[in-house]
Amino acid sequence: MNRSLTTATILGALALSAAAQDWYSERDERYRGDQWRPHIFMQVRADLEHVWSVRAHDREQERLAKTEGELTTMQADLDQGRWDNGILNDVIDSIRKSANDDRLPPRDRDVLADDVARLKEFQDAHNHGR
Repeated sequence: MNRSLTTATILGALALSAAAQDWYSERDERYRGDQWRPHIFMQVRADLEHVWSVRAHDREQERLAKTEGELTTMQADLDQGRWDNGILNDVIDSIRKSANDDRLPPRDRDVLADDVARLKEFQDAHNHGR
Protein backbone atom coordinates (compact mmCIF):
# COMPACT_ATOMS: atom_id res chain seq x y z
CA MET A 1 0.00 0.00 0.00
CA ASN A 2 2.78 2.44 0.93
CA ARG A 3 4.63 1.61 -2.29
CA SER A 4 1.51 2.40 -4.35
CA LEU A 5 1.06 5.69 -2.53
CA THR A 6 4.70 6.62 -3.10
CA THR A 7 4.44 5.74 -6.79
CA ALA A 8 1.24 7.76 -7.14
CA THR A 9 2.84 10.74 -5.39
CA ILE A 10 5.88 10.63 -7.68
CA LEU A 11 3.73 10.32 -10.79
CA GLY A 12 1.54 13.21 -9.61
CA ALA A 13 4.59 15.39 -9.02
CA LEU A 14 5.92 14.58 -12.48
CA ALA A 15 2.57 15.44 -14.05
CA LEU A 16 2.49 18.78 -12.20
CA SER A 17 6.03 19.52 -13.30
CA ALA A 18 5.13 18.78 -16.92
CA ALA A 19 2.04 21.00 -16.65
CA ALA A 20 4.16 23.83 -15.23
CA GLN A 21 6.64 23.44 -18.10
CA ASP A 22 3.73 23.62 -20.53
CA TRP A 23 2.52 26.84 -18.89
CA TYR A 24 5.93 28.49 -19.28
CA SER A 25 6.07 27.38 -22.92
CA GLU A 26 2.54 28.67 -23.54
CA ARG A 27 3.45 31.98 -21.88
CA ASP A 28 6.51 32.33 -24.10
CA GLU A 29 4.30 31.68 -27.11
CA ARG A 30 1.72 34.27 -25.97
CA TYR A 31 4.43 36.93 -25.89
CA ARG A 32 5.89 36.19 -29.34
CA GLY A 33 5.49 39.07 -31.76
CA ASP A 34 3.23 41.98 -30.85
CA GLN A 35 -0.16 40.27 -30.64
CA TRP A 36 -0.04 40.47 -26.82
CA ARG A 37 0.08 44.28 -26.75
CA PRO A 38 -3.66 44.97 -27.15
CA HIS A 39 -4.34 42.48 -24.34
CA ILE A 40 -1.35 43.25 -22.12
CA PHE A 41 -3.30 43.69 -18.91
CA MET A 42 -5.14 40.38 -19.27
CA GLN A 43 -1.87 38.62 -20.16
CA VAL A 44 -0.19 40.00 -17.04
CA ARG A 45 -3.22 39.10 -14.94
CA ALA A 46 -3.01 35.49 -16.19
CA ASP A 47 0.67 35.40 -15.20
CA LEU A 48 -0.08 36.80 -11.76
CA GLU A 49 -2.88 34.31 -11.17
CA HIS A 50 -0.71 31.39 -12.24
CA VAL A 51 2.31 32.37 -10.19
CA TRP A 52 0.33 32.96 -7.00
CA SER A 53 -2.35 30.28 -7.49
CA VAL A 54 -1.33 28.21 -4.47
CA ARG A 55 1.33 30.27 -2.71
CA ALA A 56 -0.31 33.49 -1.55
CA HIS A 57 -1.12 34.03 2.10
CA ASP A 58 -4.24 35.91 3.27
CA ARG A 59 -2.61 39.34 3.32
CA GLU A 60 -0.99 38.71 -0.03
CA GLN A 61 -4.33 37.51 -1.44
CA GLU A 62 -5.92 40.88 -0.65
CA ARG A 63 -3.19 42.81 -2.47
CA LEU A 64 -3.29 40.41 -5.41
CA ALA A 65 -7.08 40.57 -5.68
CA LYS A 66 -6.86 44.36 -5.82
CA THR A 67 -4.11 44.20 -8.45
CA GLU A 68 -6.05 41.68 -10.54
CA GLY A 69 -9.13 43.91 -10.36
CA GLU A 70 -7.06 46.90 -11.47
CA LEU A 71 -5.67 44.90 -14.39
CA THR A 72 -9.20 43.95 -15.45
CA THR A 73 -10.31 47.59 -15.21
CA MET A 74 -7.27 48.77 -17.15
CA GLN A 75 -7.93 46.24 -19.92
CA ALA A 76 -11.57 47.36 -20.19
CA ASP A 77 -10.45 51.00 -20.21
CA LEU A 78 -7.80 50.29 -22.85
CA ASP A 79 -10.42 48.56 -24.99
CA GLN A 80 -12.53 51.74 -24.72
CA GLY A 81 -9.60 54.08 -25.44
CA ARG A 82 -9.22 55.25 -21.81
CA TRP A 83 -5.96 55.34 -19.86
CA ASP A 84 -5.01 55.90 -16.20
CA ASN A 85 -1.31 56.22 -15.36
CA GLY A 86 -2.05 56.28 -11.63
CA ILE A 87 -3.69 52.86 -11.63
CA LEU A 88 -0.96 51.47 -13.86
CA ASN A 89 1.72 52.77 -11.48
CA ASP A 90 -0.07 51.02 -8.59
CA VAL A 91 -0.22 47.79 -10.62
CA ILE A 92 3.48 48.02 -11.49
CA ASP A 93 4.40 48.59 -7.83
CA SER A 94 2.28 45.63 -6.70
CA ILE A 95 3.74 43.26 -9.29
CA ARG A 96 7.24 44.50 -8.46
CA LYS A 97 6.59 43.47 -4.82
CA SER A 98 5.61 40.03 -6.04
CA ALA A 99 8.67 39.80 -8.29
CA ASN A 100 10.85 40.46 -5.24
CA ASP A 101 9.09 37.94 -2.99
CA ASP A 102 11.53 35.23 -1.92
CA ARG A 103 8.70 32.76 -1.34
CA LEU A 104 8.36 32.42 -5.12
CA PRO A 105 10.63 30.21 -7.19
CA PRO A 106 13.22 32.18 -9.20
CA ARG A 107 11.52 31.32 -12.51
CA ASP A 108 8.21 32.81 -11.31
CA ARG A 109 9.96 35.92 -10.00
CA ASP A 110 11.55 36.26 -13.44
CA VAL A 111 8.11 36.01 -15.10
CA LEU A 112 6.77 38.80 -12.91
CA ALA A 113 9.87 40.95 -13.42
CA ASP A 114 9.36 40.51 -17.16
CA ASP A 115 5.73 41.60 -16.73
CA VAL A 116 6.87 44.74 -14.90
CA ALA A 117 9.29 45.54 -17.73
CA ARG A 118 6.58 44.99 -20.36
CA LEU A 119 4.11 47.19 -18.47
CA LYS A 120 6.65 49.99 -18.12
CA GLU A 121 7.57 49.72 -21.81
CA PHE A 122 3.90 49.78 -22.75
CA GLN A 123 3.32 52.79 -20.50
CA ASP A 124 6.28 54.66 -21.95
CA ALA A 125 5.16 53.94 -25.51
CA HIS A 126 1.62 55.09 -24.69
CA ASN A 127 2.71 58.26 -22.91
CA HIS A 128 5.30 59.24 -25.49
CA GLY A 129 3.46 58.17 -28.62
CA ARG A 130 5.89 55.48 -29.73
